[in-house]
Amino acid sequence: MKKNTIVYAVLGLYFISLLTSLTMLFTKKPLITQKPRQTLAGLNPTPKQSIAVIEVVGPIRMGQSPSRFMSYDAQTIVKKLRSFGDRPEIKAVILRINSPGGSVAAVQEIYSEIMKQRKEKKKIIVASMSDVAASGGYYIASACDKIVADPGTLTGSIGVIMELGNASELFRKIGVKMETIKSGKHKDSGSMFRTMTFEERKMFQALIDEAYSQFVDAIVAGRKMDKQKVLQLADGRIYIGSQALSLGLIDKLGNDQTAIELAKELANIKGEVRLVTENDPWERVLSMFGGVDSKLPFQDLVSKNKVRFEYMLE
Repeated sequence: MKKNTIVYAVLGLYFISLLTSLTMLFTKKPLITQKPRQTLAGLNPTPKQSIAVIEVVGPIRMGQSPSRFMSYDAQTIVKKLRSFGDRPEIKAVILRINSPGGSVAAVQEIYSEIMKQRKEKKKIIVASMSDVAASGGYYIASACDKIVADPGTLTGSIGVIMELGNASELFRKIGVKMETIKSGKHKDSGSMFRTMTFEERKMFQALIDEAYSQFVDAIVAGRKMDKQKVLQLADGRIYIGSQALSLGLIDKLGNDQTAIELAKELANIKGEVRLVTENDPWERVLSMFGGVDSKLPFQDLVSKNKVRFEYMLE
């Protein structure tokens, strides 16, 4: 009996502590002011000397859930860009990218919002590349005013990939046959149950070529580069940061501190800066239990589509 009382008391204290933490998190303002290691020496920070930081981590996807658990999906990143864009005290944004790319539409959503913030809100946006900022990761970086990368950052991989499974030979060997009823001859294009026809291959190649053209045009528009030069570099190969600098794909070698200093210069911020970031309360709750898991259990299954159409480093 005494042992059970102790157990109940411990559990009670645990739940009281958890409830207190949740209350504090959800009553806090969403805008968190940080004074990180990047803070520069100088004048005391003021509301007019703020730089926002947005993380773009992992594969870039559209959210597959109405919840905000997916902290790095395209909609959440766009929402953060708009939120910071509406705050007059935030003069610049650091887009910290550590991503191999992602789905075509998701990447383009972020790219379009960056361009909009630069044009309509007059925000300075600087991309700071981490380990990887390739394919779709580079696509969104090209929309920024300037790009900073480490000498060993993997970037480039400018191109589009589509992968379709074909298990028809396997099913033939084990005696499985799929019967398909369709409304048009192309309705089951890309099916893993049969070999692709010449016409279908031509059709899919046209999709790839169009998305590739959009990628090249986006770099030309964002980076103000000559289109022929971009085409020479856009054959799918990857580059490290030092190579990307010599080829004109990035502007400067350095780390996040370098990006902050560059953003200060472009935004004409004098003295010390205040870095701010906006987190969803659930992200902070989940971080207490070993970090934010951006996918719900069923989403691994949902995300394995039979057709992959991506700006992705392979």
